[in-house]
Amino acid sequence: MGKAKSFDISKLAVRDAYIRVKRNNGGAGVDVVSLGMFEEDLENNLYKIWNRMSSGSYFPPPVRTVLTPKPGGTRTLGIPTVADRIAQMTVKLYLEPELEPVFDEDSYGYRPGKSALDAWMRRTYPGVPFERYADDIVIHCKSEEQTLSVHRNLIKRMTACKLELHPEKTKIAYCKDVNRRGNYDTVSFDFLGYTFRPRMSKNRWGKYFVNFSPAISRKAVVRIFGVIRNWQFNSRTPMDLEDLAELVNPAIQGWLNYYGRFCPSAMHSLMMHLNQRLVKWAMRKYKRFRFHEKRATHWLGRIAHREPGMFVHWRFGYKPSTGQ
Repeated sequence: MGKAKSFDISKLAVRDAYIRVKRNNGGAGVDVVSLGMFEEDLENNLYKIWNRMSSGSYFPPPVRTVLTPKPGGTRTLGIPTVADRIAQMTVKLYLEPELEPVFDEDSYGYRPGKSALDAWMRRTYPGVPFERYADDIVIHCKSEEQTLSVHRNLIKRMTACKLELHPEKTKIAYCKDVNRRGNYDTVSFDFLGYTFRPRMSKNRWGKYFVNFSPAISRKAVVRIFGVIRNWQFNSRTPMDLEDLAELVNPAIQGWLNYYGRFCPSAMHSLMMHLNQRLVKWAMRKYKRFRFHEKRATHWLGRIAHREPGMFVHWRFGYKPSTGQ
């Protein structure tokens, strides 16, 4: 009979923890093992974590120190290894369901979906709605007077906690639309990868009106352009079109699911740029397209219309021209 483990930790819990860590992505720790490298021997690596944790012999390795800029200096961040992030997540999955129900309702520190700022807002301004994600927050005020009051007291609260509002990100924006027609310098803001600003919209009767709504932000667009560039299609001519689709489809699906939820037309330039990169790939791969961009575009367009499911963005209608 095998010796019982010191701690009853399920292998499924460790795998669930890995899935959550993978979803969050993140870089390598001091062992310089990325998530992709960890996955090369996934089953064995997960077994090691489970075995050491359940036997009580797990010891976390040091964290990798990274300095990030902040107003007036730098902030030191500690990056755990991939294996340690999975171990920490496993512990969280076991402890959180047990501890969360016994916390006092007004206890906000280090709890999922809560923070000290939430507590302050609800007590000081109970009638003012707000949304928070990590350290980004949007506060909705009904008047300029209320806005200035919240802003003034928020600065006092942050100062008392030895914190400060970001001087560039913190702004008062006027949500201008068909019903709010005042003139203010700032009528837009960014939040969670979206830019919220006045936009022309069409109602169900076909009439246009000004609507304050979100669409993918310029910063997010630039970041995605960078990802597409880093795919380096020009160096992947040994691959088939199906191989390229398998490579890029997970990322495209994520972009369209998230940024395409509101104002999907704002994704058009990105997706057509991706098609153009595929055209350039075809021009390098096939001699018959070497100096014929239009011919390569129409070839790709015919494939897109014949097999719209090959690339995710083709299914959403972002297809190259067929020339017909």
